[in-house]
Amino acid sequence: MTYKPISEQLDTSKYKIVDSHAHHGLYHKFDIQGGFEDDLVSQMDRIGVDAMAISPMVGLGLDSRLANDITAEVLKKYPGRFYGMALATGNRPKEILSELTRCFDNLGMSFIKLHPDESSCPMTQKCYDHIYGFAAERKLAILNHDWQSPKRVEELAKKYPQVRFIQAHSGGNWDGHREDDYFRVAREYENVFVDICASPIFYGALEALVEIAGADNIIFGSDAPFLNLAFGVGKVLMADLSCQDKQKIFADNFLGAIAPRNG
Repeated sequence: MTYKPISEQLDTSKYKIVDSHAHHGLYHKFDIQGGFEDDLVSQMDRIGVDAMAISPMVGLGLDSRLANDITAEVLKKYPGRFYGMALATGNRPKEILSELTRCFDNLGMSFIKLHPDESSCPMTQKCYDHIYGFAAERKLAILNHDWQSPKRVEELAKKYPQVRFIQAHSGGNWDGHREDDYFRVAREYENVFVDICASPIFYGALEALVEIAGADNIIFGSDAPFLNLAFGVGKVLMADLSCQDKQKIFADNFLGAIAPRNG
């Protein structure tokens, strides 16, 4: 690999950068600093990030409505700097459709986030079918924070072609499934993307993943404030990829995935 000088690689001004996967607020399991909107905007300005998509950490439990209200307030406070994830839980089927309708009709949300391992309802259960149906009807994107078999993601991509599925953390790498399995699914299905949020990126790894999945299917995410936003940006900036591919990963793929569909 041939790398450009560090000073040139670390220049973010040539890119539009949108963080597809960040959090807001305090975490209930351990202390995290810098997670409120003023802190996040300060970090974005310092590092050169244009905007980020957020979900409040209070929604990692069962109170998705409160989390969505918090997100709506942040969107109003900093217009153009944040994208809202509508948090949805599969274990409240009688409430979730009205809540999702509220999120997209009244609160200005951009896409749905599922966090099955926190809501005690695995993505393999039928409890999510009504959410997938809602997303299909409205042609929305879903950030899926679940590390089930890549075959399940493939099943969903086939069943709901109108939905763009973004696999958080590249599908995870803690349950025996290799990350590149998810990247191969992303290569084969145009409605499947993978984010590299908090995913282990070793020397040459991002370049290898681009070879597997193609630069059109990989999305930048930082997991801020769990991880330093600068770390997430740096692993793309320092990769031996073309500026065009970096721009796709930094923003274009994500913005395309969440863009409204007509018809």
